[in-house]
Amino acid sequence: MDIDVREINARPVTEYRYRITVYKKASSVAAYYLDFKKATLRMRQWLIGAYPASEVLDNAYVMELYDVRALENRAEVTRSLFDTYTRMAYTRYEREQLFINGIGLAIVTFVTQYQARLVFSVPLRPALARIYDSLLKKHAHRVHYLHNQALIEDGLYVIEIPPVNGRIPPNPYEHEGTAPKRDASLPRRMG
Repeated sequence: MDIDVREINARPVTEYRYRITVYKKASSVAAYYLDFKKATLRMRQWLIGAYPASEVLDNAYVMELYDVRALENRAEVTRSLFDTYTRMAYTRYEREQLFINGIGLAIVTFVTQYQARLVFSVPLRPALARIYDSLLKKHAHRVHYLHNQALIEDGLYVIEIPPVNGRIPPNPYEHEGTAPKRDASLPRRMG
């Protein structure tokens, strides 16, 4: 199984999008969008009790994962945007690789590039919430992030990114030669 992660242009300047493409044997291909959106004032209200510092909330982003087909077929289909539209029959190992080398790589790259201090998700599916929780507990420390488990009761899966010497540490994936490719035709965006 091969996984390709690329930053692509999103709409407003407060939104960032990564396309994660998974190639499996037998020509099975799935593509996902991982969107990062600046936390709105309403979202900030969910977090202010745990994060009163404005420098954290000013750099807080909600992330949403979509199957690309959900957006392409939106007019034709009445299912949720968050449904699975591409059947890939991932094994447990393949699913973990998707989350680590696809979604995890996109998160680490985004955090480093745009100096995010907080990234959170509100998964609608209980199974996805369990996967997030398990993988965050298992892998967040590898990139020196913190998984705030106190907010899980509220349905929030929060990744805290503590700065080192006032800056977010460099992307550890870049040192392994697996950093996402960036479409060179896209203009650079300032975070």
